[in-house]
Amino acid sequence: MGVTVVNTIVGQTVLFIFHAVIGLPGMIANACAVAISTIPAYLLSRNYVWEQPRGDHSVGGEIAPFWMLAFAGLALSTAVVGVVDGIFGGTWSVQIANASAYGTLWIVRFLIIEHLLWGDSDKDPSSEEKLVG
Repeated sequence: MGVTVVNTIVGQTVLFIFHAVIGLPGMIANACAVAISTIPAYLLSRNYVWEQPRGDHSVGGEIAPFWMLAFAGLALSTAVVGVVDGIFGGTWSVQIANASAYGTLWIVRFLIIEHLLWGDSDKDPSSEEKLVG
């Protein structure tokens, strides 16, 4: 949860700076903010959420799935931000559009990465059967 809070603060802060302070259009500000904030998101998630060793990064097991979802997030959030910015304009609507898109993708990312890629491999299958059956 802490990593998600940090990632949200970093992403929203960078988006605010690019849109409100520098004055970039919503879509460009969002794309830049996502590109920048995804790097610490990956590193923090790898170390604190997935508890992966600090050694080599697995291309097939870590990098590719995370970055595919990150680019999906970039595409979805940029599209949503573009529509909302075109309709409402303003920094707060851009911030809310970005947060909404990422809130949705956070759930998908959590389910895919946490449960499918690094789910508990030492679970007793018979205990799951007892819960289901």
